[in-house]
Amino acid sequence: MRHPIEYTRTERWALIALAVVGFLAVNGAFLAGLLFHREWLMEAMSNPVALAFIGEALLLVGVFAYLFERWGVSRLHWGWFVGLSLLGSMAFAIPIVLLFPKESAPERTSDNP
Repeated sequence: MRHPIEYTRTERWALIALAVVGFLAVNGAFLAGLLFHREWLMEAMSNPVALAFIGEALLLVGVFAYLFERWGVSRLHWGWFVGLSLLGSMAFAIPIVLLFPKESAPERTSDNP
């Protein structure tokens, strides 16, 4: 029995492209701000709207980690998703996790209980 999640070549390349953009663009913008405009980080941490977005993002990382594990979407452990999200972004972590679908178990037959 094959796993129900199978991506076409185009879908796989789209997921790879999204992961690259999520890592380079999102992280690039964050690192540029961190290196060249440190005051922006302090301003963001004192801005309640920015803190709401940060809190929501962290909450969603936990929710997606749980759901991906529960749904059996990936063969990667949920900790990988959390780590990749914190290292990069969810725009980086989600495609990476989806690129490693869970391997399906062999079909059960009367000879193979």
